[in-house]
Amino acid sequence: MEEDVLRLFLMVREKFHEVKDKVSLLKTYPELHLVSPGIALKIEEFERLLGFKPEFIYKSKEAVYGISVIYTIDDDVTTGIIAHEFAEIIARERGIEDHEEIDRICVEKGFGRELLLALQSVLPGRVDRMFMDGKDLTRRIERLREILKDRTS
Repeated sequence: MEEDVLRLFLMVREKFHEVKDKVSLLKTYPELHLVSPGIALKIEEFERLLGFKPEFIYKSKEAVYGISVIYTIDDDVTTGIIAHEFAEIIARERGIEDHEEIDRICVEKGFGRELLLALQSVLPGRVDRMFMDGKDLTRRIERLREILKDRTS
């Protein structure tokens, strides 16, 4: 599965040119994924959480941020999770914490459908982390559907 995640990570990375040289793919550590299939943090934040330096699957030029992802269900859902994590990094760099704005970034980068699939299929049981606020899940799904519908009209 690591090869599949790497392939998808590299594909998604190309659409996020603003941060692509800052973001590395980290080995999956199960203890990080108890409540979310994807997590994006600064490398030193991963070190503090894990208590050791994480291993890289892919190391970017600057290696400021890391993304750790579990391959979930299929390529589309996993792509949505990876794109969300990249969008979260862009939002973080802009000082944005709003999940709907993060979703909008995913749509702008061309990953709205995949994010919608991830929100609908993976996250309802895993809503405790910043990736997803349980109260907002339904609203986010409806908003994404509206945005995607408007783009295809």
